[in-house]
Order: sequence, then C-alpha cells, then structure tokens
Amino acid sequence: MQEIQPERSDKSTESLLLVVVLIWAVNAPLVKLGISGMEIPIFNSIRFLIAGVILGVITFSRSAWKRVSIRGWLKLAGLGAIAHGVYQTAYLFGLRNTSVGNSAIILSTSPLWTIFFSSWIYRERIPREAWLGTGVSLSGIILIVIGTGSSVVFGGDALLGDVLSVLAALLWALSTTLQKSFLRQYSVTQLSAILVSVGAVIWTIAAIPSAIDLRWGMIGAGYYAAAIGSGGLSTGASTVLWAVGIKNLGPRKTANFNNLVPVLAIVFAYLILGEPVYPLQLVGAAVTLAGVWLARR
Repeated sequence: MQEIQPERSDKSTESLLLVVVLIWAVNAPLVKLGISGMEIPIFNSIRFLIAGVILGVITFSRSAWKRVSIRGWLKLAGLGAIAHGVYQTAYLFGLRNTSVGNSAIILSTSPLWTIFFSSWIYRERIPREAWLGTGVSLSGIILIVIGTGSSVVFGGDALLGDVLSVLAALLWALSTTLQKSFLRQYSVTQLSAILVSVGAVIWTIAAIPSAIDLRWGMIGAGYYAAAIGSGGLSTGASTVLWAVGIKNLGPRKTANFNNLVPVLAIVFAYLILGEPVYPLQLVGAAVTLAGVWLARR
C-alpha cells in the first residue's frame, strides 16, 4: 500500500494542475478584454487585490497561520516581488516591444530553465526523459506559433523585447523553483496568500498615478468583471493549485504543465474570439501533449 498511495497522490495533483492549465487558457481572453478597457497597472491591481482577499480567507479558515520571522518576511517579499512583480513587468513590456511570435516562443522555454534551476539549487539529477520531453514540448509550441502565421523576427527593433521576454521566462522558472524550499516551512495556502499580497501591494502602488485621474464610472462593467474573474480564478485559485503541484511533484514536473496552456488557448481563442485554427497548430498541439506525457514519466 505504501507504493500505491504516492501514485494516487501524483494522479490527483496532476488533475489539479490540468485545472490550472484550463483556467490559464480561459484567462487569456479575460485579460485581453480587461486591458482593452483599463490600464495595465489598474487591471493588475484589481486582480491581485481580489486574489489576496480570497487567499487570505482560505488561509485563515482552513489552516493555522505559522508565525513568520522578520527575516522570513524579507525572503517572502523578495520571492513575491519576483513571482508577481518583476516577472509581470518583464512579460508585459517584453510583449509590447517584440512580436507575439517571439514572446510565445521565448516564454515557452520556462520549463527548461526550471530544470536548470532545480538542478543547480537542489542538486536534482535531470533524467533523459525530462530533457527529451521538454524538447518535444517546445518543438510543439514552435509549430503552434508558426502555424498561426505570426512573424518571428529576432534582433533589430525587437531586441529589447526579446531580452525582456527571456528575463520573464527566467523569472517565472526561478520563482517556481524557489517555492519548493518555502513549502517545507509554510502551508500552500499561507505561502500563496503572502506572495499574492506582495503582488497586490506592488501593483496598487504602481496604479496610484493612473487611478488619481481615472473616471471609474466611465469603465464598463465587463472590464471590471474580467479583472475580478481573472483575479479570483487565474491569480487566486490557480496560485494555490500551482503551489500544490510544486510541493507534491516538484518544480520540474509542475513547470512542464505550462506547455499545455497555449494548446488550450488556441481552442478558447477560436470559441470565444473566433480566431481561426490552422492544421499546423493542431500538429503542434499533438506534439506538445506527447512531450508533456514523456517528461512526466
């Protein structure tokens, strides 16, 4: 029985991570709607404030709060700034300065960086299946991007955006890897609540200049709904489930589920936004799924 129980636990955790993938794929249209009607700092401020409240309620109602030392708060603040502050900034400004094709390909390398960080920080051995599966998944995502007809141009005017996108991929991988050690000290909900609260503080401060002159009544209800929905699901609930994955499966296996997001995003873009689906995208989706299956072995 001792050999069967971990397998069942892994299966349950992987099911939760598939829910995260689904939420993040649906989240793309919500974010696109939200930032079309309000500035990014204000949109993100609402998202993180909503998520912080939700995670706070979950934490204090379902688990005991573990005392955090001053040194611990400083470390958690640093991790929160990486995960929800600097990463978001690098990603958004990178996307603004480079093409969508460049950004998607570069950010899809985050599972590879997670493998490197896990090997470096925790001295984990990297199995051949992990290398092969990650490479196959990345190949599938490249096929998806190429299949959309998006141009991929490196260097030139897009150089700054490319560099920022690489930084974003590194920051996401680093924050995913670093959470493992913190989850040995704090519960999943407490760690998630603290990290998201740090993001809420950062983005609220960033939103103050825009919020002063903003006519809040002129913003449609749909934009507020997009921010609240995205904050509650993508930033709130998904943060907890993602941390559960890191705790039970480790950073490497958890990070590889990221590669499923663009696959489902294609489907939801077609259903919600009416964006066309091309045959090469379907091939890329199949290759990405095969890579995830291989790497999770």
